[in-house]
Amino acid sequence: MEGEVILPLEGRRFYELEVAGYRKTLPLMKVSDRLYIAYFDSLGDVDFISHCAKLLAEKLKGAEVLFTSETKGVPLVHEIAKILGHRQYVIARKRALPYMENPITVTYKPITSERPQTLTLDGRYARLLEGKRVAIVDDIVSTKETMRALEDLVRRAGGQVYKKAAILVEGKVHDDVEHLGVLPLFVE
Repeated sequence: MEGEVILPLEGRRFYELEVAGYRKTLPLMKVSDRLYIAYFDSLGDVDFISHCAKLLAEKLKGAEVLFTSETKGVPLVHEIAKILGHRQYVIARKRALPYMENPITVTYKPITSERPQTLTLDGRYARLLEGKRVAIVDDIVSTKETMRALEDLVRRAGGQVYKKAAILVEGKVHDDVEHLGVLPLFVE
């Protein structure tokens, strides 16, 4: 069931997150007049990424290819690929680069950006998605804009979106995204 997860701020400065027994203390950050988020950054946290990768790998069995966007999804997908025995995974880049062959580019607007952004799939790697069951993985899903852009790239490359997964969903539970925890939003 999809539903919003919004809590009153009530003077808190931190949020205690638990993901299957692993605890993290997250600072609350103001993002608009009355809205705060619990700032989550998994980059560099080897133990946490390994913990989450083991749990998500169970949910992604049957995927033929793992797909993510740079940067925060990369360490997670790398660990999941090792657990599932995948020898390769695919990464969408934040911009087209001169060395890419026949790049596929989509535009989207993530919650963390004031302007539209792009994700680009190098045509050489698009071939790895073609005709395959693709699992899309991200660290956190908020508005689903990044996830939608990745889905679009999978379809345009000729792949099938098999499953979508993230460590956390933020502010809203999305029935179509496998996740390990829910990160609430906070309002004053």
